[in-house]
Amino acid sequence: MQVAGAYTIEQFTVDWERQQVSCPQGKQAVSWHERVEPDGTPYILASFRRQDCHACPVRSLCTKAQQQGRRLRLPPQDQYEALTAARAWYASEEGSQYYKQRAGVEGTLSQGVRAFGLRRSRYWGLAKTHLQHIAIAAAINLDRIVAWLDERPRAQTRTSRFAALAPAGVLPSGT
Repeated sequence: MQVAGAYTIEQFTVDWERQQVSCPQGKQAVSWHERVEPDGTPYILASFRRQDCHACPVRSLCTKAQQQGRRLRLPPQDQYEALTAARAWYASEEGSQYYKQRAGVEGTLSQGVRAFGLRRSRYWGLAKTHLQHIAIAAAINLDRIVAWLDERPRAQTRTSRFAALAPAGVLPSGT
């Protein structure tokens, strides 16, 4: 469970040349280790001193660890910079407009899968499967035209079964 307002990896300052990480409160990490997951995925583990984290006034926003300082897991530099650039682009107006289009496409695919059986092909062969996909696309269009003519309101984004279990005041609005 995440704490509201907790620090994220973006709020830490990373100096790749000196292999140093600074927390939002100005403390420096005391170790920098390059590690590899069992599946071969590389990562960097930066650790902060227990004394620094234990005395920190905003400790609850940074770590839940009681016996050690914060450990920050970073992807390799090229992946970190690519993620940072992508997050900045999606936060921009252009990225926001692009994501709205993407959400519309994903909604259409979801409708095709849930209501029209798009995930499974009824036929063998690429040509017949392609024909099925065209028929499903036409059915989706007809369904949307009928919904528009009947003035049926669009469905709200569904709430997952897990999220529905949460007490009413815990979830942010729009979830």
